[in-house]
Amino acid sequence: MEELWAFFSSGEARRCRRVFSRVGLALTAMLLLPAGAQIALQFLVLDRAPALLENTFFLYALSALTTYGTGFPAAMLILRTLPVEELPERRRLSGRTWLKLWLLAMGWLYIANLITLSLMDGLAALRGSSIPNPIEAMGELPVAFNLVYSCLLAPVCEEVCFRWMLLRRLRPWGEGFALCGSALLFALVHGNPYQMLYAFAVGLVLGGVLLHTGSLRGCILLHAGVNFVSAGLLPLAGRLGEAGDLLLALLVLVSMIWALRWTFFRGREGLAAFAARAGWGNGESWGHFWVNPGMTLFVIALAWSMWLTVG
Repeated sequence: MEELWAFFSSGEARRCRRVFSRVGLALTAMLLLPAGAQIALQFLVLDRAPALLENTFFLYALSALTTYGTGFPAAMLILRTLPVEELPERRRLSGRTWLKLWLLAMGWLYIANLITLSLMDGLAALRGSSIPNPIEAMGELPVAFNLVYSCLLAPVCEEVCFRWMLLRRLRPWGEGFALCGSALLFALVHGNPYQMLYAFAVGLVLGGVLLHTGSLRGCILLHAGVNFVSAGLLPLAGRLGEAGDLLLALLVLVSMIWALRWTFFRGREGLAAFAARAGWGNGESWGHFWVNPGMTLFVIALAWSMWLTVG
């Protein structure tokens, strides 16, 4: 009992919980403010043009407007109140290196997506019914909208929020802790099980890029490049017919092979060196990361959001 009391009552414990609770509040605002704004706007539309509520494009546009117009700004305003550690001096990378990083991020995205689809198929079999994937509906949207949404709004807002603001504010507990914590929260905020695993994988790559280079612009461009595969190259491949589909499948296959080769062979020494010097946090820091009022609210809001999404 005394150890449990010390865990919660020490000065360091209170400092940790204040910081982590504010992170949780920021993410709660990111989830709930857009939901509230969408409900209010849908109520107005229901009175004047109810047919719009059956339009997939309108619903996605409304989601983008409320998410990036209310949720992300509110979250970033809350995160700004926390102390921040500056990153080391920026490193410049060659264009060839950025290309390899693009293949690395894309490769792990598709590897994680294959694992996710297998798990979801198994879960659907146990449940006796399919589990809806909200991302599939984006294939029905105009290509121009998907490009703006996936290659501009999402990369800019998400990289500024999760890498530039959140990751740097978690660095006092160790770079490894900041890398994993920011990637995990980035994955959870996506709000549906189809995206969480690959968002976590890509979040680790993007977070590692920021820690190594100090370049937010590089992370934004890398994020946009990864999203461009599905938002731009996929519809282009569809227009080219079988040849386009074959070229896209070849690109995805090459990226997955490169991701596995680099992670377990070419980049293994560098990853081992980072793992040895980076602080990964201990049981207490991770305990405080989750056991605080703000994170409790976030988990409740997340569970509610996922219940609405999965049904």
